[in-house]
Amino acid sequence: MEGRLIETGEEPKILSAGQYIVGQDIPQGRYTVTPVGEGSNFFVDGVGEVNTILGSYGEDSYTFFTVDGDVIQTEAKVKLTPVE
Repeated sequence: MEGRLIETGEEPKILSAGQYIVGQDIPQGRYTVTPVGEGSNFFVDGVGEVNTILGSYGEDSYTFFTVDGDVIQTEAKVKLTPVE
């Protein structure tokens, strides 16, 4: 199973456009983010910085780690799926 992502079984989280603080709005962990709809810019500011475009003009999905205090910003609705 090396190199494969496994969903944790926790419910995915749907985030509308906006800013979210890890540890307050969502728990820290590893997530795969996918666009809901056309997609848009997706950022994480913190220990592991992310700056990507999701959707038809970018990535189908993106997997990243978060820790408490990171700030997630999305310009459109996305789904965060917890993964191992």
